[in-house]
Amino acid sequence: MSNSPQGPTEAGEGVQKARSVDQAGHAAPASLKILIVDDVQENLMLLEEVLSENGYVPVSAKNGLEALSHLETTEIHLIVADAMMPKMDGFQLCKEVRAKELSSKIPFVIYTGNYVDGADQEFARSIGVDRYVVKYAGLGSLIETINELTEQHYGFKRQALPDQEPINDHEFLEKHHAIIIRKLEEKMAELEMYAEALTIKNREIQASEDRYRGLFDHASIAILVVDRDTRRVLDVNKQGLALLRYGKEELLALPEPPFAGGEDLLGSLLGASMFSSGEAAMRTKGGEVLDVEVGAAPLARPQDNRILLYIRDITEQKRMREQLMQAEKMSLMGRLAASIAHEIRNPLSAVTLNLQYLRQKADADTGLRGIIDDALEGARRVESVMENTLSFARITPPVLKLEAINDLADHVLGFLRVPVQQKKITVETQFAPGLPRIHVDAKQIEQVILNVLQNAVDASVEGGVITLATGLMEDSAQAQRGAGPSVVMAIRDCGAGITEEQYKHLFEHFRTNKPGGTGLGLAMSKQIMLRHNSEIRIEPAPGSGTIVRLVFPAHL
Repeated sequence: MSNSPQGPTEAGEGVQKARSVDQAGHAAPASLKILIVDDVQENLMLLEEVLSENGYVPVSAKNGLEALSHLETTEIHLIVADAMMPKMDGFQLCKEVRAKELSSKIPFVIYTGNYVDGADQEFARSIGVDRYVVKYAGLGSLIETINELTEQHYGFKRQALPDQEPINDHEFLEKHHAIIIRKLEEKMAELEMYAEALTIKNREIQASEDRYRGLFDHASIAILVVDRDTRRVLDVNKQGLALLRYGKEELLALPEPPFAGGEDLLGSLLGASMFSSGEAAMRTKGGEVLDVEVGAAPLARPQDNRILLYIRDITEQKRMREQLMQAEKMSLMGRLAASIAHEIRNPLSAVTLNLQYLRQKADADTGLRGIIDDALEGARRVESVMENTLSFARITPPVLKLEAINDLADHVLGFLRVPVQQKKITVETQFAPGLPRIHVDAKQIEQVILNVLQNAVDASVEGGVITLATGLMEDSAQAQRGAGPSVVMAIRDCGAGITEEQYKHLFEHFRTNKPGGTGLGLAMSKQIMLRHNSEIRIEPAPGSGTIVRLVFPAHL
């Protein structure tokens, strides 16, 4: 099949095959194929309808490249192309058509609504465009142009069929408008169907979003949504806000989640490609540091740059675990200390008796009595250590009664009058009135208070001030667990404070910084407090010195 239609003077075999003849002997336009090129689908549909009604065979293409492809496979007799199209516009298409020998003589019509001035038309003629029709002139002008070109190139003059009168302008406009209205109605129906489908889809998405939000907000653990790149919190559920004590806008304004500690745990979590977890510390808005367990889960979609952090508060669990381990160690050390004390006590008694006998026999003038006195003092110190060790080993389960913490403190202060007067120390008391009672063993708690106060006296400078205060404290961690307030006794000394290294070993047995100390006072105090389900907390005081807090559950 030839791609180059022949004129009336070159009536070759290909053209004869492309024509059909009616009873009057005229070539029928049904054999003439019109290639219409436009990137707007509605324009193509309209042109197809009009050309078919006028007896032509329309062949559609959406751009110049697709039109060239049709020219290689289909015999085309005339081309109608829009001027402005993607990939290849009408001007470039005309140039390509004219450059090919097989298609160079095909009539070419530019049908445009954009390039309408004289310069554009002159340019079109210069590249071989046969006609230049503007769209606002109407489809009648285009059909008239096509009819002229088909008569000129193929010797066909369109005549009305026997049962068809020639179409006038009014009929053309009516048909043209009818086509447009039909197409608009079809398009409106399509848009209505699309809108209905979109509405249904939006409802499904909204329902899914509501389900997700419900699960997210009412989850029993804290959940943060974090951006991998910026490290910022994008969303947080109610439990997360309750845990960290931030408002939502405040948390979202932070540069990253409030993790505490030097290690970049967040960085390793954000870089994980699958679920990972670990323990960390987080700082609340009020500055409290919580021990937490963090799980990180990337979202299922690879292109989504968000990650979910699941956070569970394990502060109390960790404290209980440490208390249990400490209690086990204390129990073991107590049994060991009792065994050692028992083995040493009997021979030590014999040594002490013999030293006392020798002292009686020794002559005071020889100086031997002073040496024996030093030995006796050493024996008494060993005896004191043994007594403390046995006391440590013999800590019995507490006999609990309701006691007033202010009364316990007053009673203990009476035992410290002499060492306080010797160092000229002032003890300031700040007892809060009307405090709830505490459920304790009075003798054991008085022993704890005495140990702490004695340490404060030993640590304070001569002429200094020790503050002893009581009060009620609402612990945030207890409040989150639903526990009530705590009764607290705070003892502040005026010493040099404790170093970070000393702080690590405060409650270790037989470890002390005091000359002549046994290193059992704090260890024994912590064991007693644990048996009362209470805490002993030690921290540096602002400026200088140390604060020891004894925290008891209040009996309300």
